Amino acid sequence: MAQTEKKGGLLRKSSASKKPLKEKVVLMYDEIFTTEDPSKCNPRFWEELFLMKVNLEYLEGKLEALDGEELMKIKDNINSLFQHCIQALGEEHPIRVVNALQVP
Repeated sequence: MAQTEKKGGLLRKSSASKKPLKEKVVLMYDEIFTTEDPSKCNPRFWEELFLMKVNLEYLEGKLEALDGEELMKIKDNINSLFQHCIQALGEEHPIRVVNALQVP
């Protein structure tokens, strides 16, 4: 049976013939780091995001890798992320609150 390894947001099978699989939360973070509004294709994007365990290592790495020009291109999505973090703090669902606290 293939062994699963978790590193940097990737779930890897030990078999060399398999493509690495990304965690769903990592795929959602990648959507935030595009110029498109991530909730455009999925209206429940933000609700779903805060139900998933935060991958701080991946999120911090993505933010640190941005230069000023790249950051300006995704400014609206980054602002939206923090706005939704603040909204999630007011919710009654404890998982959303805890995950929202870990993002900023």
